[in-house]
Amino acid sequence: LSFSLAAVIGCSSHAAGTVPDIVLSNGVAMPIMAFAAQVWDADTCHNATAAALSAGFRFIWSSALVGPKCQQAQHDALLSAKLGRNSLFIAGTVNTQNCKSAADCYENTIKGAKEQMEILSLHGARLDMLMLDYPSSAGCDAISGQWRAFEDLYRNSTVRSVAVSNFSPEQLKCVQEQHFTLPVVNQMPFFVGHGRDTVVADNAKYNITVQAYSPLDAGRLVRDSLCASIGTRYGKSAVQVALRWIVQHEVAIATQSTSLQHLTKDLDIFDFQLSKEEMMQLDA
Repeated sequence: LSFSLAAVIGCSSHAAGTVPDIVLSNGVAMPIMAFAAQVWDADTCHNATAAALSAGFRFIWSSALVGPKCQQAQHDALLSAKLGRNSLFIAGTVNTQNCKSAADCYENTIKGAKEQMEILSLHGARLDMLMLDYPSSAGCDAISGQWRAFEDLYRNSTVRSVAVSNFSPEQLKCVQEQHFTLPVVNQMPFFVGHGRDTVVADNAKYNITVQAYSPLDAGRLVRDSLCASIGTRYGKSAVQVALRWIVQHEVAIATQSTSLQHLTKDLDIFDFQLSKEEMMQLDA
């Protein structure tokens, strides 16, 4: 993991190009802020993705869990934006949580990956990341089948990076003991209130970057009194303080909104730094 808070603090606006990258363990640069659609209808998915691109997001994280119509709408919004492909970071996911054996998991994960590439690829370009939404519930051998599929896709240069979500330390150990390629990202719940969690340290043992989903705790932190109080010192909202706290823990963020105004403000967190004391307050 390579991440410089000094570089982040040097960003004085939220315009496209000022959102810092995290350099992942395989050398790929990933924007620290991602836009992630929810389970919305296709029009909402298209419009929200277009708004995110307008706000300055260049990392579009698109989960198979939102459904093919929403994902196709995201693809169409990316095409309509007419941005250079190299300026974008596009991630899809595969959900084979219910696969039952190594062979079954391998086959279904390859199938899911191909479906993601067909939906999300722009002009045939490979995706920047594929992520497993969940580990198989059938245990380590099944998880190994899932990961062998991703490992083959990565080795064949079908995708630039491979990642996981909701993997526990034991499940990461399963991958590490049976494979040469490790995930570069593990997407986990992480927000103000999780300051004493070991998730960042647990993943750092494998040089895996944590990406926070539900960074505002399903909206609870929008009106958090401590975040709001700290924000008044910087002219920032409770939301911006909550997101900044995550960034200062060297954790990436996947956020979602249908509002251009909210999305723009989500990116306006790189011109201030929380003090050590403020971080400790929010960690508690």
